[in-house]
Amino acid sequence: MALKIGRKDFLLSLSGAAVGVPLGALGQRYLDNETPSGGDANDEPAPPHGLLSFSQSGEDVVAGFMFDYLKVTDVTYLDIGAYDPILINNTYYFYLKGYRGVLVEPNVTICEKLKAARPADTTLVAGIGVTAALEADYYVMSEPSWSTFSKEEAEHQVEITNGQVYIEEVRQMSLLDVNAVIAEHFEEAPSFVSIDAEGWHLAILKAIDYRRFRPKVICVETLVSGTNRTIPEIPEFMDAQGYVARGGSFVNTLFVDSQIL
Repeated sequence: MALKIGRKDFLLSLSGAAVGVPLGALGQRYLDNETPSGGDANDEPAPPHGLLSFSQSGEDVVAGFMFDYLKVTDVTYLDIGAYDPILINNTYYFYLKGYRGVLVEPNVTICEKLKAARPADTTLVAGIGVTAALEADYYVMSEPSWSTFSKEEAEHQVEITNGQVYIEEVRQMSLLDVNAVIAEHFEEAPSFVSIDAEGWHLAILKAIDYRRFRPKVICVETLVSGTNRTIPEIPEFMDAQGYVARGGSFVNTLFVDSQIL
């Protein structure tokens, strides 16, 4: 049997420091131990400006700056592929500030963790569909955070890790329509949409009805997993919808609705 490898370990093997792995861990470390008071040369340095980031590469802090700059005072969020409620999560930063939203996650075990850690949020145990299908094969990977509805993405993960990440199980999971989720759980479009849906990023973006719902900021993974390449179709599509890339990281890009700039 192949050895299991974690997402963080794999990213580190690709010089993960360059893609920002320590930032998400940094937020978790300070959450557990509190920010050091400073003054001692042996103390671990505090995060820049005293802000805690829980995202993989500080995307939550960047989004927070955007909302502050644009004077968005009531942030709501839709977290598609939320996975862990805190670590490497793009919306926990806002949860700590008292904002609330909807977490969509097809991993049943992780959903129990989400509900326990973030009871004020709404957790939906499902995926977001990209067709009219109400369910689909869900590829449960040996590294759970890489589980996916895309057969091609699952096989890609096995290939790029030389089998260290492998398919443990294929199960049927429910799918929800993204526009129906927004209509049911939000008075208007959520301020912030975060998409981490292994292999379905572009398809989910295309499923959103931008004539009805225009999130102010959308954060989406634009890195081809296990490579240094990005997905060029994503910024091209977002530009066509009237969104402008105004921030991000090695892994993710943050798009802002040009109508509010």
